[in-house]
Amino acid sequence: MLRSRSSFQSGLVTAGERYNKVIDIWAAANDRVSKAMMDNLQTETVINRDGQEEQQVSFNSIYMMADSGARGSAAQIRQLAGMRGLMAKPDGSIIETPITANFREGLNVLQYFISTHGARKGLADTALKTANSGYLTRRLVDVAQDLVVTEDDCGTHEGILMTPGYRGWRRERAAA
Repeated sequence: MLRSRSSFQSGLVTAGERYNKVIDIWAAANDRVSKAMMDNLQTETVINRDGQEEQQVSFNSIYMMADSGARGSAAQIRQLAGMRGLMAKPDGSIIETPITANFREGLNVLQYFISTHGARKGLADTALKTANSGYLTRRLVDVAQDLVVTEDDCGTHEGILMTPGYRGWRRERAAA
């Protein structure tokens, strides 16, 4: 960080190059924190029958949920126990100062304020995507409402055949 700042002040690098270097440094630090945290959650120290400590696979419920893919991800666990990391502004650019605290430790006022950029943008994006998908659905219904299927077989060999069965529709592979 200090080296990139001094290079910028000396005129050796442009402001954009300095910005990219700072973002890369913090992203690498964030990855190292995330890896160390997941490695720590992955194993636990137990005392065996002989009274000696040994490592075994962890039964940490948060780790098991993320590792299995059932819920959450390593990035979300990192924000809970590691560090929040870099945040984006509403225009999409990344704020140079990362949030080094996590939700377990708590955020100070500045870190909380920086976090609000991403939260507000996420909610706005979700609302816009929902509106766009609803609009697309309405348009598709409008276009396809007069569509009538008049043939049983269109002649392609790359489809599936749906036939009514005893308990609903049955999928059959079309003969190739």
